[in-house]
Amino acid sequence: MAYKQHFVEWFSGKQIPSYWTLTQIVSTCTATMSDEVNGGMLFQTDSGAGSPSASLTFNNKRQYTATGFKFFSVCKKGSDNNIGIKCGMGSSTSVNPDHHAFMVEGTLVSYKTLATKDGSTGTETASSASLSQDPFAYNIEGTSTNVTLGINNTLDITKTSNRPTDALQPFLYIQSRSTAAVKSYNVRYLECYNT
Repeated sequence: MAYKQHFVEWFSGKQIPSYWTLTQIVSTCTATMSDEVNGGMLFQTDSGAGSPSASLTFNNKRQYTATGFKFFSVCKKGSDNNIGIKCGMGSSTSVNPDHHAFMVEGTLVSYKTLATKDGSTGTETASSASLSQDPFAYNIEGTSTNVTLGINNTLDITKTSNRPTDALQPFLYIQSRSTAAVKSYNVRYLECYNT
């Protein structure tokens, strides 16, 4: 459901709504509705070669301003081994959009991390929150002076460097860091809006 630029997604029903676009980056990944209670959307890689990965976005319909947005989500990683996820706001469907503000989890980092990129330079700042398979809520806010990351209602990071400046869209990403097994994570809720 979207009212102007206020978007709320509960990931409920039989299938992913058509405004989401799955972009295959390497190999084949799927985004389907989970059939478990409170499962939400199940984002899953295959077990093919070359680190299977994909993004789920609004297909470059970028209606959110980088200097005034809020993003909230609840997710759960399916494995602690050899999986990378990025969630937040990005300027394209690629693995590393030129402008972004992401929460990063999995073997891409050592702790839950805030990653930002300003069109040319991308940097990451680790939080104190450990990697885990437990469900967790997080929020990202972009203003004209900083980008913040909160995890489970606690502000963990305030970042003033390398902030995005271009228009953004919701961005979800998965990558298998090995070719041995299918990797997955669930997204139960997503909300974003301009402030």
